[in-house]
Amino acid sequence: MDFNFKVERMLIPIDFSDTSRRAFYIGLKIARQYDAAVDVLHVVEPIASFDTGEDMERQASEMDRIQAGVHRRVNELFEEGGLAEVDRRKVRIEIRAGKPYLEICRFAWEKRADLIVLGSHGYTGVKHMLLGSQTEKVVRRAHCMVLTIKPENYEVDVDISGEVKAPQIV
Repeated sequence: MDFNFKVERMLIPIDFSDTSRRAFYIGLKIARQYDAAVDVLHVVEPIASFDTGEDMERQASEMDRIQAGVHRRVNELFEEGGLAEVDRRKVRIEIRAGKPYLEICRFAWEKRADLIVLGSHGYTGVKHMLLGSQTEKVVRRAHCMVLTIKPENYEVDVDISGEVKAPQIV
């Protein structure tokens, strides 16, 4: 079987958590290897509905503030990560409002991404049930390949019989 792994366009969703920052750095390194274009997407959960014209103005002002903040924070990630060698002309930043997993999948489809690189918080058990997993939903629904990046301190306990026990976040 002949298999070509080609990445021309990549999506890196970012919420500025530690795992999302880690996914950003890893994703840009992969993009550099393949000379791929990169879309960095930040999804803002929907804000309450509009009641008045003032509410609409306040929300528009809030989105402008969020957009400026996201651009500033992405620039900081470039500086912190020593990513000066990345061709920033190939990196685009987008901000959308909605359910994160839906917007990530929708955006990937619209842009015809070949690969999504995103962080996973590694929650299990009750914490997973309460918080849900945006990453898991993206993996199940995305039209393209998804690379999930686990937290740096993620450990899986394997006993002698080979049975995998619940992952532990330390």
